[in-house]
Amino acid sequence: MTTISTSAPSSPTRHPAVWLKLGAVIATTFVVCWAIVLWYWHSTNHNPATGDLAMALLLLPVVLLLGFWGGSKLVAARMSELPAGLSKPAAASPAAQAPVTTPVVAAMATALRSPYGGSVEELACAIADNEARADLDKELVDDNGFPVMTARVDGADDDMLQDEIAEWLASHGMPAMDFTEEQWRALILATGVADELASLVANECMPSEGQPPMLQLKLMLPHDWAVNVRRAATIWLRHTVSQYGWPDTAIATPEPEQMHLTSPTGILAQLLPITSADHKPLVAIVIACASLIGQESVDRLAANSALFNSSKGSGQIPGEGACGLLLTDLRRAESINGADMVLLAALHERRRDSSADDTRRADSALLLDMTEQLCKAGAIELSQISMIVADTAHRPNRVLELMGLTAPAIPQLDAADDVVRVGLGSGSCGAVPFLTALALARHYALERSAPVLCISNEDPYLRSAALMRPASCAADARP
Repeated sequence: MTTISTSAPSSPTRHPAVWLKLGAVIATTFVVCWAIVLWYWHSTNHNPATGDLAMALLLLPVVLLLGFWGGSKLVAARMSELPAGLSKPAAASPAAQAPVTTPVVAAMATALRSPYGGSVEELACAIADNEARADLDKELVDDNGFPVMTARVDGADDDMLQDEIAEWLASHGMPAMDFTEEQWRALILATGVADELASLVANECMPSEGQPPMLQLKLMLPHDWAVNVRRAATIWLRHTVSQYGWPDTAIATPEPEQMHLTSPTGILAQLLPITSADHKPLVAIVIACASLIGQESVDRLAANSALFNSSKGSGQIPGEGACGLLLTDLRRAESINGADMVLLAALHERRRDSSADDTRRADSALLLDMTEQLCKAGAIELSQISMIVADTAHRPNRVLELMGLTAPAIPQLDAADDVVRVGLGSGSCGAVPFLTALALARHYALERSAPVLCISNEDPYLRSAALMRPASCAADARP
């Protein structure tokens, strides 16, 4: 089930309610004990000594509470020892109910150009070694002339490739394209990703006979790019994919004028089948790219008071990168020998009522509710989630919001080893960190043979969640 909603959750998280209930029980026990003892002393004209006061007003309520707690534990232990048929039937968990046939697609491959690796494997190693973190830039400075923190990709300033792109665009009616330095860097990185995935899709998904299916080329380009720049980038990337043998007439691309109207989660949701029984063929390449590595971007962030400030721990760290996913329908994925198939399903998106940039308070209720819905739709339990990969960076309220998922809802996760924040190494670069989180989640799902939760909470308003899981963990989801 794919759900994209802009409404806030109708009920708050239930974990604070548990503590309120426990506090109410403790308070009620003390009040009742005190009332009974005081009534007894009054009716018998007893003048209590210090020992009586300590015994009756403190020790008695504590003993009663411990007795209640021990008794409940004993009853629970006895009930667990009873045969299944004699014990009280428990409420069915999502995984124990009737199988949920969630519409899914197979994530067959990934490609990545990031500041700390040219593949998900390299980036995962950098993260494990605690090396995937932004650093001081050697070229870019702030208003005071000091170096700024950035996440720069080596090789994003390929002059030869830039000249090749410019010449090709000019030969196809788009001469003298006014790309900024940052736009050139993003397009060069995206070209590397497109090259890699185009080679894979031609080798793995091109039928030996007959016409190939329509290849959906979905692009997540920065919203602040002008329409003519988005159009030129789209045409070039489409040409790049066609160079590996996929017919240009069988490649569908989005309209540049409409790109800024759809969120990354919305773009991915367009590729999921309507129902699990929908056998419509699907071959799709999804690419996100962006760059803020340029003095123009740094000056713009500084002018808007949005540049990272180390003393306050707030603001954005300029970053860049490109990431891509190769997605197919299940039937096609299962026909590919030796393919490592990981399923993408149950995407959710919600919108906050107010900007997270305007508050220091961290509220995880939205993420908790979305996670519960994902698990219910995917017929898995929260205890099966082995990892969280998020686009979260360094801002304290975003970090606390993410960490609010672990201790109360998914306590089996270790905050140091099982929660990965992509934004620490990627910096701010549009949709790239979230797509990178999905690519990393595919890697970790295969490595751990267990579901991995993806979270996006860097945007001031949008909150997104997705589930990556090995096919072996979701046999009931197959048509």
